[in-house]
Amino acid sequence: MATSSPAAERGVDLLAGLNPPQRAAVTADDGPLLIFAGAGSGKTRVLTHRIAWLIRQGRAEPGEILAVTFTNKAAREMRGRVEHLLNLTAGAIWMGTFHAIGVRILRRDGSADGIDRHFVIYDEADRLSVVKRVMNELRLDEKRYPPGGMVALISRAKDEVISAEDQARAAGTHNEELAAQIRLRYDAFLEQNNALDFDDLLMRAVWLFDRHPEVLEKYQKRFRYIMVDEYQDTNRLQAEIVRGLAVAHDNVMAVGDDSQSIYSFRGATFRNIMEFPDVFPATRIIKLEENYR
Repeated sequence: MATSSPAAERGVDLLAGLNPPQRAAVTADDGPLLIFAGAGSGKTRVLTHRIAWLIRQGRAEPGEILAVTFTNKAAREMRGRVEHLLNLTAGAIWMGTFHAIGVRILRRDGSADGIDRHFVIYDEADRLSVVKRVMNELRLDEKRYPPGGMVALISRAKDEVISAEDQARAAGTHNEELAAQIRLRYDAFLEQNNALDFDDLLMRAVWLFDRHPEVLEKYQKRFRYIMVDEYQDTNRLQAEIVRGLAVAHDNVMAVGDDSQSIYSFRGATFRNIMEFPDVFPATRIIKLEENYR
């Protein structure tokens, strides 16, 4: 972590201008933290100053910190702020969306579960195209069975970490049975083309951890501190990943607004943020209530 100027050696005062709750969050002792932060309350400032504080205090090396955001733009902004605060390149920090972190883990260690590290990623358009192709093979009428609805049923099952075979066994309606049939061919097509879709990036990471505990243990030991922004927008699968990774050190900081969840249509469950203290019993709760907008 080389510095390049006397100013960097002196360092930016990381606590200057923070109100008492913000300062408490930034300087908190080890253990789980739940930060309730409404719009305009300075949550991004708290997250970035917390990361910089941990590194400045010698409590963590950059590579021991995992910071999860919900957009690539937010990750870039956060990394830029941390680099400014510390006057160093923060590339070693694992910072990005859940899917970006999933990609990184699977490319590094997915081979343990039969995943070629050079896999390609199918986006929403790719997925819909393949589903339509499979439906055509099965002679299913797209007007009667909208492909988008089939994609949604497949995606929901993957969010619940349900295999194609288990999805077929659990099907209770005709549409669910068809979606399971489509998924069997859809997943086979992806495998033949060395591809994963967005849902696979997380589901396969969970399977990797479940089937290969030594891989999970490696990341549990590595990530001394875990921070998750917009925790109210996490789904069951994402919360499970956080919980699994946080076991070794119990230093997980969840930041969220308990008054809103914008991703409920993607399977986000508001319960994750409300049940955080139950999952992590020693949780300290801090509320950022001052609005600076």
